[in-house]
Amino acid sequence: MSQLALETNAIKDWIFLRGLSREKAHWGDFIARCETELGWRCHAIDLAGFGSEHQRPSPLTIAEIRQDVQQRLPAAITKPFGIVALSLGGMVALDWLANSNGDIAAAILISTSSADCGLLNRLKPSALPSTLNALLSTSIQSQERAILNMVSNNKAQHTELLPQWCHIRERRPATKTNVVRQLIAASRFQSPPTDKLNKVQGYFISSRADRMVSHKCSEYLAKKYHYPLILHSNAGHDLPIDDADWLIGVFRQLIVTA
Repeated sequence: MSQLALETNAIKDWIFLRGLSREKAHWGDFIARCETELGWRCHAIDLAGFGSEHQRPSPLTIAEIRQDVQQRLPAAITKPFGIVALSLGGMVALDWLANSNGDIAAAILISTSSADCGLLNRLKPSALPSTLNALLSTSIQSQERAILNMVSNNKAQHTELLPQWCHIRERRPATKTNVVRQLIAASRFQSPPTDKLNKVQGYFISSRADRMVSHKCSEYLAKKYHYPLILHSNAGHDLPIDDADWLIGVFRQLIVTA
């Protein structure tokens, strides 16, 4: 057993949070695989302004996004639960951990960041053209292609994923206004004080080859909170897309049910 593993039989349910402009459909079959291969009960919750909540405005702070998610927790969730959060979803999870009243048992934070990580680490200069294309293009296909190229290094699956992501956008449109509001919330978010997170076990996962957000952000946060850090060597920002097998294997090692 890995020395990093958390032995617990308390975690029955896991909440999954996605990142900037994304919704639960963007997990693909990843959540179903976690249920089947890990035996987890999984609950994907969309952030305000996206997915099932796409007709609502996105709050302008991470704290308000977190509070909104808390108000929409399924009644069937057993506490304490676990959280798997990607990118901006990781910011929501960090804020949640800092304001937890014992409802969270563990958190797995993937490819996340905060304002105190440094601007050039939060958005690599090489990602700026794709970011602007995704924001300014009037074509859904152009927008989604730019996002896919920015967050995924696994080019072999882009031909299959692009039409799926376009279909997601057509079903539940993400407005540019809400994307900008999420960007504002993310830009304001400072990582919580260290002593706010000392009651919950957390893990940071990132990739050295992330072309959007530097893995140095996860390194900084892991060091700050004394959480373990696990790094992939060549996947992109969206690890559940680029190497789901590896990520589920890491989950299996980290969270061991007694």
